[in-house]
Amino acid sequence: MKATNKGICAHCHDVIETQHVFSENNQVFLKNNFTRNSTVEEEWSPINFQWIPVVQLQERLTHA
Repeated sequence: MKATNKGICAHCHDVIETQHVFSENNQVFLKNNFTRNSTVEEEWSPINFQWIPVVQLQERLTHA
């Protein structure tokens, strides 16, 4: 969805897609929505996720 007004940056108005997540007992879960027999069911799946410092991430990316 791009802005048409010349005074507004078109790139600032792009649609951002997100997913629902939550954390419990040091485990991160991702929400999966799916339709079964005309009803929307909700399922949460654990994912492999770990916060690391930005410096450590940069080191891993440059040495890969």
